[in-house]
Amino acid sequence: MRKLLFIPLCLSLFLTSCNDDEETVIPVVSELDADMRGDWTNTAVERIYYSTSGDVMYADTSKRQANFHFDGQKMTVTLPGGSDKDVWNYSFPDPNDSTYIRLQRDAETNDYIVTSLSGDEMVWVDELDWAGFPEEAPDQEKTTSRRGVYTWKFVRKK
Repeated sequence: MRKLLFIPLCLSLFLTSCNDDEETVIPVVSELDADMRGDWTNTAVERIYYSTSGDVMYADTSKRQANFHFDGQKMTVTLPGGSDKDVWNYSFPDPNDSTYIRLQRDAETNDYIVTSLSGDEMVWVDELDWAGFPEEAPDQEKTTSRRGVYTWKFVRKK
């Protein structure tokens, strides 16, 4: 008789301990990771293209209002008024450099350096060898630079 009572008791404990509605907390890998979690707006991307001699060949700034959400594992990008979501996995792959962040989606990978994060402002930089400009031009119409430096500016959403 005790065995018959024991089985329903175990089953009820098992069923009540499983809660699919609980949100999984992703462990923090660095202070930077903890500080950047939450909602941000990308306000601008500054692009500077350098020649082989180090002279500025071209520079421009693109104003943005894209929304970014960082949850410790995924970065979700949306545009104001839009319903489409662009979701990327992100990580800090170098244990010796917590400012190095890698974004991955399918076969695409992008690497950035978080150059500053203080309070409500964050800045990322990406440098590409042999980058073409202007950014919006078709590839066959772009001029090739020795190096393109892209600076992404963010503000924390209130």
